[in-house]
Amino acid sequence: MNISLSPELERLIAEKVRSGQYRSVDEVIRQGLELLQAKDAATQVAPSATSISLADIFEAIASDVPESEWAHLPSDLSKNLDRYLYGS
Repeated sequence: MNISLSPELERLIAEKVRSGQYRSVDEVIRQGLELLQAKDAATQVAPSATSISLADIFEAIASDVPESEWAHLPSDLSKNLDRYLYGS
């Protein structure tokens, strides 16, 4: 397989091999591809982990609050928004 790299990438690879961090150009490329593969796998898992909506989370929390507590809340929370946010 033949690949074309920019001069900057070729310098980076050469520096990695020269530093002793890697034994060969192939090892540098292999490591880079493995990291890319791991990143791709992580992004494929993430969306399914966050499939719960914010509304569902709020509903679950709200269901733990007794009805008697909800009765103490003013019907229009925005009416006193400054007081809630700034304590004035």
